[in-house]
Amino acid sequence: MMNHNAVLFATDLSARCDRPFDRALMLAQDWKVKLILLHVIDPETVKNPSFNLHDIEAKIAGQLPETRVNIEILVKRGDIAANIIKTAQSEKCDVIVTGVARYNSISDILLGGPVDQLIRNAPVPVLIVKRKPRHAYKNIVIATDFSDCSLQALTTAAELFPEPGLHLVHAYHEPYSAWLGSDQFVKDVKSEEQKELARFLAKPLIADPVFDRLNASIEKGDLAAVLFRKIGATQSDLVVMGTHGRGALSRATLGSNAQHVLGWVDEDVLIVRERK
Repeated sequence: MMNHNAVLFATDLSARCDRPFDRALMLAQDWKVKLILLHVIDPETVKNPSFNLHDIEAKIAGQLPETRVNIEILVKRGDIAANIIKTAQSEKCDVIVTGVARYNSISDILLGGPVDQLIRNAPVPVLIVKRKPRHAYKNIVIATDFSDCSLQALTTAAELFPEPGLHLVHAYHEPYSAWLGSDQFVKDVKSEEQKELARFLAKPLIADPVFDRLNASIEKGDLAAVLFRKIGATQSDLVVMGTHGRGALSRATLGSNAQHVLGWVDEDVLIVRERK
């Protein structure tokens, strides 16, 4: 079992951070670790640069609920993403918990800001919280493209959350199906994908306890559609994706499909960056 160190909650102190805070608090309580509440002020975006960091810390402390969790409040000045990453490294945090960059509608997640920078550069997983937490995660969907990156996503999710069911899914398509769409061609493509899945599951990094709660499948279709169906079928409340993988998964996490996929997912999303 993983020995947890600390949970880092990155907040801009807006109302939309209530849900991420509640989840961060729940994780810290379950893992019996310190919760670090970090608020970073970008001098270029504030009208009054003469703010007092200690006054802000005191104001935050006065608004926190009563809890047995050890909460450390940090208020820093400078680049938001850089300070979050530096704090996560220095405090040896297990996860960074935050909300979306901006959320104007059910399908609006804007990348390119601090959240996107965290996804691209954070040394630890980033948990983007959307739902109000009512209980610990019960079922987790993990997207895989059979890359080492998606293997890290699976093993990291299993370590962080040792109780929930794990549902590994690979979305595939049939190349040239419009021209080669015979029944045998369809069977051959599916057979090759199943062999890829078997090779992926045979990798030694997947420990036996993970197998005991792991269901793996391949499904034909667009990644977003496959995830949507799998989330519904498994009643999952967390989606896990790796970054810097190959193929559709890579594009979905860091490329042109990121806004599309993360935008419609109502569930929390854990982004695991590939470790070199």
